[in-house]
Amino acid sequence: MEYVLIVFIVGVLSLILLKKNERKNIDEMHTLIEKIGKREDYSEIMDELKESYEETVKTIRFQEAQLNNSVKELKEFKEELNVTYDSLLKKSAQLEYSNEELEKKVANLSNINAVARTVLSTLELDKIIGVILDAYFVLTGVKKIAIYLWKDGELELKQTKGKFINTGNVNFSLEELAKYTRSDYKNIYTQISKSIEATEDESIVISDLVVKGKELGVIYIVEDREKLSYSDEATISALAIQVAIAINNALIYSELIIKERLDNELEVASNIQKKLLPQSLGDINGVEIAQYFNPAKEVGGDYYDYSLSGDNKLWITIGDVSGKGVPAAFLMALIRSVLKTLEYKDSYPLEVLTDLNDIIYPDISEDMFVTIFHSQYDFLTKTLYYSNAGHNPLILYRARTGEVLEENIKGVAVGFLESYEYKMGKIKLEKGDVLLYYTDGLTEAENPRKELYGIERLKEVIGENYEMTAEGIKVELLDSLNEFVEEKEQIDDMTFVILKIEL
Repeated sequence: MEYVLIVFIVGVLSLILLKKNERKNIDEMHTLIEKIGKREDYSEIMDELKESYEETVKTIRFQEAQLNNSVKELKEFKEELNVTYDSLLKKSAQLEYSNEELEKKVANLSNINAVARTVLSTLELDKIIGVILDAYFVLTGVKKIAIYLWKDGELELKQTKGKFINTGNVNFSLEELAKYTRSDYKNIYTQISKSIEATEDESIVISDLVVKGKELGVIYIVEDREKLSYSDEATISALAIQVAIAINNALIYSELIIKERLDNELEVASNIQKKLLPQSLGDINGVEIAQYFNPAKEVGGDYYDYSLSGDNKLWITIGDVSGKGVPAAFLMALIRSVLKTLEYKDSYPLEVLTDLNDIIYPDISEDMFVTIFHSQYDFLTKTLYYSNAGHNPLILYRARTGEVLEENIKGVAVGFLESYEYKMGKIKLEKGDVLLYYTDGLTEAENPRKELYGIERLKEVIGENYEMTAEGIKVELLDSLNEFVEEKEQIDDMTFVILKIEL
């Protein structure tokens, strides 16, 4: 019985001890878990658990560090996503705005192209300007607009739309404008813009009209500041380009029409002038005649003529009007008409020139005059009577002596002095003598080296070819002239008449 009691007591004590150890182990586990949770070092742990505990804490710390890094990275990634999202929202809004602007530009471009086709399809300047002003109002909604164009040194107000106050035209000399640069023209346009009436809430847009450096004019546009957008400014600039091209085409066409009309008129005048000049008379009573006439322009101021008076007299005339072109040709036609009338009076050359000067002087302008060498050859006496009104001397080849001479008598140009009386010279001619009447376009012909053909070369050609016919001498003279000038273009009329006495 005692034995059983002892065993029971031992069992109870063992159980109590086991419970106590279990409690201790549980407390120890709680402490370990708490320490692990705090990731703290723990030195009082049992030796058999110490290595595992330290390894566990180390692993937990490492994983915690990784977790913290991951959380940080996630936060950074979230911030980047937020920034990216905000950026996408902004870009989306910008893209939407850009699309709207692009649609506007496409629409404006389509409208500008339609305007361009319209204005380029016509060459009427006023119609072009009307279409242009309407286009500005429709496409940009401007309040008022004015267009100025250059014409002969004047910046002329062509047309306005809206309540635009006329600032008037601006004048410059053509010489002054020829020196102006792009900057100078911009300054002119800016100065004019200052006189345009506009409120503080309005903007004045200046659109230059320029094509390949050619100044055509300027367009002034007045618009509310708050309504004037970048798109409108781009449309205004694009329209200005089309406007400039259309206006330039219209002006060029107008100039071509004028030039064509002038060319036709010049052609008619040239044909008339050529018909006024005498045809070759060939061999007349033993006198050979050859002539050459080459105006620098369509019509010229040089003149030659020869005609028979009665049975025994031949009139030979050569002249040169100061200046060239149509005015000179008209004056020369007048001179010819008067001379023809005076020659019928059977007077001597000095009387003809004196009467001619008296008739012409009152009607000739101060900046014009006429040089004339007028002569009369008498077949019966073989005498040449001549008078000179400021013209080149006559070149004479003397067959008897072989000399080449200059025959002249002084006198002023017709129309230079009032009531001037001319003098007369005379030459007895013989068989084989050669006479050359010429204008200064011949002696003043230039070669590329700026050298003049000169009178000495004329004399040389006559002296070397006197045995030829008048026509043959003419050919040699032209060959000599062409060889001298080479390919250089001449700026003056060239005329000469050759007479050769064969009887």
